[in-house]
Amino acid sequence: MSKVITASIICALLIGSSASADLLNSQLTTITVGNAIDLLRGEQNAGASQNLVVDNAQCATGMCNGFAGETFFGAIGQVGSAQGLCALVGLNQTVASIGLQSQNVGDGVAPKMQLQTLDMIAGQALGRGEGQGSANGLQTIVLYGDQNATNAAGVMNESTSVLGMQTGMVNGQPGSTALVTSTMGVTTSQEQIAM
Repeated sequence: MSKVITASIICALLIGSSASADLLNSQLTTITVGNAIDLLRGEQNAGASQNLVVDNAQCATGMCNGFAGETFFGAIGQVGSAQGLCALVGLNQTVASIGLQSQNVGDGVAPKMQLQTLDMIAGQALGRGEGQGSANGLQTIVLYGDQNATNAAGVMNESTSVLGMQTGMVNGQPGSTALVTSTMGVTTSQEQIAM
């Protein structure tokens, strides 16, 4: 009876010690940016710009030189301007992105797993009508995700890059109408498992 209890305790200790040696990382980044201008008749002009930078990084090291690291970088720029003389002029810019990274790296020669997804959608619309007017829009998008994992069994790496730019312009005289729209969409998914 005592041999069975001793074996069970040793087995439980081994399972518990191997579970605690796993390096676990998880990172979620959500970005939403919008820019809008509306001119409703009269003589007027307007401008708007914004820049956003997101820089996330995390890492973990294990007892047996295991390593798990994740980084995510995003830079979004939006610039818009409009002018009108008794015109209806509009500008609308949107960028939305969701990045997910997850790692489970066993120390020593244990299994490694990485998952990385990146979704991005961008849209831009410019329009004018009735009187004389114009609008200009520019969006720049840089997104980058990187994962690295190392243990005694080897090395694992994943990376994703998205670079995008949207430009648009409308210009016109009284009585004319103009509309410009542009959209971009990206969906990426990567998964690695080393047993």
